[in-house]
Amino acid sequence: MAIDAFAGTSPVFLPEIFFVGRLEGWAVLESLVGGLLKRATISAHGELDASTDTVLLTETYTFDDGHSDTLRWTIHKIAAGRYIGHENRLEGEAVGEQAGCAFHWKYTRDTPQGDGKSFKLNFDDWFYAIDESACIVRGSAGRAGIPFATAHVTYRKVT
Repeated sequence: MAIDAFAGTSPVFLPEIFFVGRLEGWAVLESLVGGLLKRATISAHGELDASTDTVLLTETYTFDDGHSDTLRWTIHKIAAGRYIGHENRLEGEAVGEQAGCAFHWKYTRDTPQGDGKSFKLNFDDWFYAIDESACIVRGSAGRAGIPFATAHVTYRKVT
């Protein structure tokens, strides 16, 4: 789906607004053939450096098997509707596009697993604003460009 399909929809999802403050979230990861793989709770906090249009977002996923993964994002708005992101485990940089209620975020990350291993995974995430304080994400995770799982994530702004 093209991001332009969401032009004119509301409420508008802007990372530099939504990701600022404290957020909580919940996630489920399902295999493509069906079946629950993992569940997680999410705790996040973001701060905006308005002078550089940069959000510093820290999010911690705590999985049902007991392991956690903390991502420390730097998300920079480079033009209207265009973003890049950095995080210490990324391969290259994340690329984002925004229009209306949607934000599309793609990246490849060396992702730690509960057994101590880590895998380089490709993520393709679509954020959809529900209102000013909630969004739902439908994402896919895969290896070598081949998706193997779907993620369903809900975020809610706490402050």
